[in-house]
Amino acid sequence: MLIITYTTTAVYCPTCGKVNFHAISRFNLSGRQKVEITCECGTNLLVFQHQKGKIYSLKIACHMCEEYHNYSYSARELWSEQVATVFCQETGVEIGFIGPRDKVLKSINNMDKSVQEMVEELGYGEYFNNAEIMYKVLEILHKIAEKGKLFCSCGNYNLEVEVYPDRLELLCRDCGAVGVVFAETFKDLETVQQLKEIILTENTYKYIDYMNKKKRKISLKNKI
Repeated sequence: MLIITYTTTAVYCPTCGKVNFHAISRFNLSGRQKVEITCECGTNLLVFQHQKGKIYSLKIACHMCEEYHNYSYSARELWSEQVATVFCQETGVEIGFIGPRDKVLKSINNMDKSVQEMVEELGYGEYFNNAEIMYKVLEILHKIAEKGKLFCSCGNYNLEVEVYPDRLELLCRDCGAVGVVFAETFKDLETVQQLKEIILTENTYKYIDYMNKKKRKISLKNKI
């Protein structure tokens, strides 16, 4: 019988954004010992500790909500040939993986799949006025949303996105707020790159555009 004595963790640092891989030895967690892991930037990422019996606790720094979450795992779950997915307790989004190194690497690569790859697989590459700009704007908005910085002032964090050839429209179904993000010129990209967060205003339209919206022609093509 194969006895697994190492497991690999992969988590994103909430401070610098780097993905951290670490091998955890079963022997290092004997008794009530604990293993603490710190990112190169100095952020405390996670703490593994053996509890009673075959139960292990995990405290992890979440890059989604920037809080620490606590989890419990059995020995069977940690020292397994299968990957255990760690989810943010606030948003339900994947924030890390635990398991065999090769499978953890594959899971991280799948999670990091670019917006461009996903859109092209769906066959929408020729749909946009400027595909390169649109892909980059989508990536930026995705990262802002991952950090919990994309929401409506009414308290709704689950905004819907409608994609048009020249823009994205962020919709709050709770109050009717709309955010229009243009994505067809380099100036549009520069405008979005300066954003740290996007907060829609309850019951109103918000334009994220370097031009005066009244002078801008809006594409009437159907959305994706």
